[in-house]
Amino acid sequence: MALFGTRTSLAQNTASTGVSINATVIQGLTLIVSGGPLSLGTIVAGTTPAAIDPQKSSVLFTVTGNGGSAVKVSYSNVTMNGPSGATLTFTPNVYGSSSATGQGSSTGVTSGTTVNLSGTTGSEGDYYLWLGGSLGTVSTGQTTGAYNGTFTMTVSY
Repeated sequence: MALFGTRTSLAQNTASTGVSINATVIQGLTLIVSGGPLSLGTIVAGTTPAAIDPQKSSVLFTVTGNGGSAVKVSYSNVTMNGPSGATLTFTPNVYGSSSATGQGSSTGVTSGTTVNLSGTTGSEGDYYLWLGGSLGTVSTGQTTGAYNGTFTMTVSY
């Protein structure tokens, strides 16, 4: 007895393609502060103390990163805490320049502004930010004593 079987043959179909993968590595950002603290001095209640001009301030933030890159600068008002839960609000005024010697010709940098680091892509670049600001009018009933707060600046690509 002969057995006859059938053999089924399935057709195979395969396709493939490729895509190139690319990446660019850039230098991470650093932010260094020098020249602090920012002292507002002694203030008489019921007066408006003079604002600190960022073009004459000794507080400097240096941003370093990938040359020619756009960097977003962010900061906010500072709540300064004093005795018995009293507070004062410091309103920052920041000026910037792509030159370390550019303080006198620097321009205003509001929070959320994008600035460009000096240099070209692939090299190190910098941007310089000077801090000034004001308290506004200090009320006549303001609690006397020392007030302290911390100004925080953030930079991101």
